[in-house]
Amino acid sequence: MKYLLGCLLLLAQPGWAQTSETAVGEDKISTASGNPFLFKDWMEGVVYFKSGRVVKQFKLKFDCARNRLMMQFEGNSFAAESQVKEFVIYTASKKNKDSVLFRKGYPAIDKNTEETYYHVLLNGKAELLQLHTKVLIEEKQLVNSANMSHLEDDEAFFVCLNGVMIPLPRNKEQILEKLPVQSDQLKEYVAQQTLRMDKAEDFVKIMAKYNELVP
Repeated sequence: MKYLLGCLLLLAQPGWAQTSETAVGEDKISTASGNPFLFKDWMEGVVYFKSGRVVKQFKLKFDCARNRLMMQFEGNSFAAESQVKEFVIYTASKKNKDSVLFRKGYPAIDKNTEETYYHVLLNGKAELLQLHTKVLIEEKQLVNSANMSHLEDDEAFFVCLNGVMIPLPRNKEQILEKLPVQSDQLKEYVAQQTLRMDKAEDFVKIMAKYNELVP
């Protein structure tokens, strides 16, 4: 086990890729109040490396503010993003392993690179991806007082279709414009389901229907 930890520490040496939130500055993120992680606690999971190695012995956390995976073993924690392909975090007990899957390697878009991790909400011809981020909110204080800052949750949704990343707006009419194939049937489905596009489940429903309709 100590040999395994040593190997993974070596894998962790290359730097992790910066995404939109890290552009704010590491100092500002580290000094801001609030939780930078998707889940507060360390959780069980599985890490899949590009080499084919599969690791299950570590506790995991996902740092949304920096878009990086953190791994913990015997009280030691480190980032190993450069060699990781994807990972799964189990959000429930072993008896009922609800899980979230994160994957990188998608085409670059805006400030996100191929090293950016996305939460995979739906597989299929059109993959539905959720980008978990943290917004740095700065609050100006009284004169001669230091400004205060805190982290708030933010998210964005994308579809990866035929090797192209398509950002999805939260407006249902605009989403249908992004998905012109079978638009009439999709429009009818959205109306029947009264989708408001204000939560991830609505995006999953519309993209699952899309995958059913496209040839």
